[in-house]
Amino acid sequence: MTLADPRAVPAWIRYAPLALAGAILVWHAQQYDFVTDDAFISFVFSRNFAEHGQLAFNLGDPVEGYTNFLWTFGLGVLMFLGIPPEIAARVLGIGFGLGVLVVTFRIGERVLGRGHPLTDLAPILLACSSGFACWSSGGLETQFYTFLIVLALDGYLAACDGDDVRGLRRLAIALALAAMTRPEGPLLAALFGVHRVASNLIAERRLRPSRAEWLAVAWFLGLWAPWFAWRWWYYGWPFPNTYYVK
Repeated sequence: MTLADPRAVPAWIRYAPLALAGAILVWHAQQYDFVTDDAFISFVFSRNFAEHGQLAFNLGDPVEGYTNFLWTFGLGVLMFLGIPPEIAARVLGIGFGLGVLVVTFRIGERVLGRGHPLTDLAPILLACSSGFACWSSGGLETQFYTFLIVLALDGYLAACDGDDVRGLRRLAIALALAAMTRPEGPLLAALFGVHRVASNLIAERRLRPSRAEWLAVAWFLGLWAPWFAWRWWYYGWPFPNTYYVK
């Protein structure tokens, strides 16, 4: 057995640096241990949703004063179950931060190969980053959104490696959830789409989507479009309120 053969690397050696990165992130995030003022805007919406069934800041007056629907909705569900948002947001932030480290590690293995020593570099650098650690504890949707984006990227790379159906499905679901979390999510979905079309044109000289690509579009629209229609109906505007204000 030689460490030059990636398949011969013991599991504990393969995953030990990733575990170290996770421990560093948990410790690092606790050094900040704060909830930013902006998070309390979402907390008010979450409280009114949990207690009154309204995603509104002022009851009876639904105005979309947040730009992180899925995060606000999730906190509202947890608040309904009795978990305060100040605690839930920090626990979830660190949890999704750890998830980012894991998926980043997977992406590194896809690009560099299983057992490559540099696959651990990105997770460790992220865990040591003050900005990454700080916003794992800030109470906002930052790490949740980041997790969805890197999950989408991992799915896209899997599709590029030949696992079209499952890879593109994971890409589409992650992007749909990201688009329901942040208003710029659809723009990222469009970028992935443009890259896929360009890759197909250059590599295969085709513009017609494959069955797996049509299924990915169906997954995205099947999740995102009903939510977008509900949001437009509930708040009365197609774009987030901040678009009109700013």
